[in-house]
Amino acid sequence: MKKFFLLLLAATMAAGMTAQPPRHHEPEHGPRHEHGHGHSPERHITCATAEQLSMTLQVIGQQSFEDKKLEIAKLAVTLGHFCTDDLARVASLFSFDDNRLAFLLYAHAYCEDPQNYPSLQDVFAFKSNYDELIRTLYPRRK
Repeated sequence: MKKFFLLLLAATMAAGMTAQPPRHHEPEHGPRHEHGHGHSPERHITCATAEQLSMTLQVIGQQSFEDKKLEIAKLAVTLGHFCTDDLARVASLFSFDDNRLAFLLYAHAYCEDPQNYPSLQDVFAFKSNYDELIRTLYPRRK
């Protein structure tokens, strides 16, 4: 599985494909059951393996330019099962808050535990960027 993930990531990058947003936010295979970590019981959380996350961080970390990092990070999110903590680690690879914000806004639709997004405050250098993330994702939240 890990080799498949890395090969798919590399092949997709080489082919110049870009990440596309999901068509909907509903699980593809109906309701899933939860295991561990105190999440809601109606949903089974499947996070990326440590190896998948490590490979993703390595590939993104090797990029010199922020726009390429963002492109690869978005692609990785569409191919893997990342949880909020994983996304925080990926976001930390960006040098600027605007790229962290763009990535996390995009990744929310793919996140396995989006209810934990409010915990991402420490990812940002400036609180105003975190506030924008929350305001954009949860417009009715005060």
